[in-house]
Amino acid sequence: MSDPTVINLLIVDRSRSDIDHIVKTLRGDDYQLELICTDQAEEARSAIDYQPLDLILLRLADDLPALAQIRLMVTEAAQDIPVVAVVDDNQQQRHKPARLLEEGADNYFYLDDADYLVAVVRKELSNLQTRKRGQSFEIRFKESENRSQALLENIQEALAYIHEGVHTYANPAYLRLFGYGRKEDLAAIQLVHMVPPGYRDALKSVLRRSIRSGKAIEPVELVGVRSNGQTFPMLLECAPTRMNDEPCTQIIVRDVTPEKVAYNQQMEEMLKFDEVSGLHSRRFLLENMEIERNGAALYVLLTDYATIRYAMGFEAIEQFVRDAATLLKTLLAPEDVAAHFASGVFTVYLPANSTTDPLALAEQICKAIAETSFNINGKLFTTTCCVGIYKASDSHETPIQILSHADRACEAARQKGSNQVEVYTPPKAERERQGGGGAIAEQDEAVIRQIRNALTNSRLSLIYQPIVSFENAEEARYKVYLRMLDEADKLQPIDKLSSVAIRYGLMSALDKWTVIRGLSALIELQKAGNRLPVLFIRISRNSIMDKDFIDWLSKCFKDSRLPSEQLVLEIKEDDADECFEEIRQLRARLKTLGCHIALSHFGGKTHSERLLQELTPNYIKLDGSLIERLAKAKDENSRRAMAVLTQQAQDLEIRVVAAGVSTAPQMASIWQFGVTLVQGNMVAEAGPKPDFDFHQYAG
Repeated sequence: MSDPTVINLLIVDRSRSDIDHIVKTLRGDDYQLELICTDQAEEARSAIDYQPLDLILLRLADDLPALAQIRLMVTEAAQDIPVVAVVDDNQQQRHKPARLLEEGADNYFYLDDADYLVAVVRKELSNLQTRKRGQSFEIRFKESENRSQALLENIQEALAYIHEGVHTYANPAYLRLFGYGRKEDLAAIQLVHMVPPGYRDALKSVLRRSIRSGKAIEPVELVGVRSNGQTFPMLLECAPTRMNDEPCTQIIVRDVTPEKVAYNQQMEEMLKFDEVSGLHSRRFLLENMEIERNGAALYVLLTDYATIRYAMGFEAIEQFVRDAATLLKTLLAPEDVAAHFASGVFTVYLPANSTTDPLALAEQICKAIAETSFNINGKLFTTTCCVGIYKASDSHETPIQILSHADRACEAARQKGSNQVEVYTPPKAERERQGGGGAIAEQDEAVIRQIRNALTNSRLSLIYQPIVSFENAEEARYKVYLRMLDEADKLQPIDKLSSVAIRYGLMSALDKWTVIRGLSALIELQKAGNRLPVLFIRISRNSIMDKDFIDWLSKCFKDSRLPSEQLVLEIKEDDADECFEEIRQLRARLKTLGCHIALSHFGGKTHSERLLQELTPNYIKLDGSLIERLAKAKDENSRRAMAVLTQQAQDLEIRVVAAGVSTAPQMASIWQFGVTLVQGNMVAEAGPKPDFDFHQYAG
């Protein structure tokens, strides 16, 4: 209908006076009429087929088209035109209202009732408007739905709709991302099966938060599982919505593998090089020296560094360092590693396969620095340097020890004057401390050789002993033990070899090997979709004293993308006594990193309680001999001391582990003190894989 006050009206009647009566009545109600009048069926059909009619008024008479005939014409023309029957006095008795509606009339009125005529017309036109408006809305809705469907099918974002955990729709990008060929393949697959088991609780939590809040949830980083079992890092967004009048959840998934790779590469480059000098970073140098320790180290000190910095400022000193570093690079072989080690200090490490002679290189560096005129901010100046050299001959020395020796030689050169080179030779007393006399003892030499052989020939392995919780079967923990085989594949006692390894600084390498292999085991469990356990790994005094150990450990976690709380570093109580300050600092840095710490072989000293308060570890592992004495003791002193110790630990929220439990009396003796974390052969022996069923001890 073009306008509310204009009616395109068809009147089927042959009485001119009655037609005029109808027209006059409607015009009196402010309607404008576009009128077609006929008493012939074919003319009525033509008007219905080709004219934009709003209303048909049909006079009921024997010589006029029947009501059912007109209704059929409207139906065949696929038009929505109200048909109103006009009933005169002669037809009132023949045509009952119910019969009129059955024959196809939308409404009727009596010819002599003008008010009823107006009311009927007004109502039918209003209903017509409502129907046409609804049809318009439906058409627009379908068009919008078609556009939305086309958009979903063609966008690059992986999108799906989830109803009660099952996929009701997934677009082609979603299918490609997860490796499915058809939408039907996802019909019976729940969303939780698209992530590894270890991530399912996190996924459910995100979906619940979205449903409860009724809002979109910010992207969450999870891991996806493709149809072939491969996993990939992904960002998942979800929002509550409706599809086909059913409540559902819309999820958008994005593969972030390229971003992770690019980010890791960028971070690796940032960690590899020093921003100021363009040389390698200190960390990169130490990592290279950790792998290969049989080379030579040069410690280069720029003698006028402090004077230049104070006289010309920080921008000038940075330019000076860059120029000096550029000069240094020209003197090195491709395999040599140079780093900006500290303020005014360069270090160069020449590995065993380097063709560079350390002494000749040191003299070249001194000569090149002295003969170069540096032009900084328009000021020209010259300077000198001193170089210390240390040739490492024993691989038991740590990178820091090697550089410390080169530093000592550099200091000796500086005291002699400018452009001096000194080679460090360990004094006799130090040689005696390292090897008992002028050389390493023969038995120690054999142990060192054995350890080096195990490191280089894959004769090391790990075994895992469960630490069972009798309170929570979901808590999975393992103590990790290092095993070493000799050349005859005979198992060697690490505890006996470790004293020699620690004395010569070699235990640090074994500690790192253990940590790396332990994290690799966690990665394999994560790939398999298993819940990650907590690993307890003991570190030696060498690692405790190594200031770069935590930096190295932090990098391991970044590279592996494992949560740091999955690792507990064990430190023996004896080491805590002798290296108290170093462990206190180590504890603070581990706390920042998110890694936990445990004091093992604990409780055998009079001042154990003080260590507990000062260091506040996450765990203490009661010494096995202490538990054995407690099981056999008949007096109350031992029991009272144990009760005080365990209560103090509980007050400080420190978990207590009974280690080395091998008999039922030992188990009973610690149980009464509320110790529910137990490790020992009484519970389970160590095995080659972390696959123990912890649920069997739930209680």
